Amino acid sequence: MLRPEKVDPKLRARALEMKKKDPLHPVNLYNITWKDERNEPYYFVLPRELTGVEANIVVLYAKDFPSGSHKVGATYSVLMEKTIFGEVDPSVHTLVWPSTGNYGIGGAWVSSRMNYDSIVILPELMSKERFEIIKHYGARVIATPGCESNVKEIYDKSKELYQKDPKRVRILNQ
Repeated sequence: MLRPEKVDPKLRARALEMKKKDPLHPVNLYNITWKDERNEPYYFVLPRELTGVEANIVVLYAKDFPSGSHKVGATYSVLMEKTIFGEVDPSVHTLVWPSTGNYGIGGAWVSSRMNYDSIVILPELMSKERFEIIKHYGARVIATPGCESNVKEIYDKSKELYQKDPKRVRILNQ
């Protein structure tokens, strides 16, 4: 969300409260933003002693996004575009998120908050934590052979799922 300050203040306050109380509550969709409760960007300036340069180096960080990664914003954007154009419907479609990690985690988080059935396709050698968090967020996981560099297998499995049920399956790619 580019401008969280434009959200009704009561709704924004509730979203910020639920961020701590219930991180899986759908109102947390309003917390997909680069800004904190003061509408200031999440950032820090690296010390010059560390960088060795005169110029300020500013680092934006995404650990405070609902899924812990800015990729949740990408997945929300992709899903909202498909929703606005009537290409997906939670009562009809299963969303497939091909990923090696954070995009799939974001897709799992967003899908469940918006009442979609979802599947994340991830290489089997990715960390155990990635598989656990995806399941915790409410998605199913399909593990494909290989590691992070085995992207072809992810897309092959996505295509296979689509071909089995093209009326229900929707692949949401980055």
